[in-house]
Amino acid sequence: MSISVIIPAGGVGKRFGANVPKQFVEIGGSPILVHTVEIFNQIEEIDSIVVCVHSEWYTFTKQMFDKYGKGKVKEIVVGGLERQDSVYNGINTKTVSESDIVLVHDAVRPFCTKDLVKRILETVEETGAVIPAIKPKETIKEVSHKNEVIKTIDRSKLSLIQTPQAFWYDILKNAYDKAMKANYYGPDSASLVEFIGYKVTVIDGEDINIKITTPFDLKVGELIFNDIKN
Repeated sequence: MSISVIIPAGGVGKRFGANVPKQFVEIGGSPILVHTVEIFNQIEEIDSIVVCVHSEWYTFTKQMFDKYGKGKVKEIVVGGLERQDSVYNGINTKTVSESDIVLVHDAVRPFCTKDLVKRILETVEETGAVIPAIKPKETIKEVSHKNEVIKTIDRSKLSLIQTPQAFWYDILKNAYDKAMKANYYGPDSASLVEFIGYKVTVIDGEDINIKITTPFDLKVGELIFNDIKN
């Protein structure tokens, strides 16, 4: 069984406030994207990785992997206008099209553990589509455009979704093909699988598996990195 990973890393991170997109900001002396790729380099079951990047950062990314090592990165491809377009470009690469199972993982989630990935792989073999999630800890309220509370949401029914998300290749390809044809754009890969009527299984994610999207997240990430290393 062949397993590949698509890492969409096409964001330019204008709101992050750094001189480079957030996936290239360093933690512990290496870019976040390098840490993210290394997760899958260390997992025996993973055969290949495809990284999708913005055209302006294509050469920079190639040079980065020349410096830090490509590992299982088989292809670096130009992404699209939206994250969904970038993942779709990854799905249509030779590397991914020859896979049985495909994982899609955020470029800026560098602390996903091997245990989580292996639990995801075990589940996707049986279900065809699986995503990790954690329960919200705060009270959640629906708020109007006037900043007035409409209602309090029962958080026991809600989940905060993480990546990697995993799918049988044919399910993922079918979902993206139909979504793109219908001009439907969802917030993640699972939403496209849901769009075509396929059931998605949810398993427990990890608190440590944060997505670094703000300068505050970066500070938290540095604390996590230092804790892991120590």
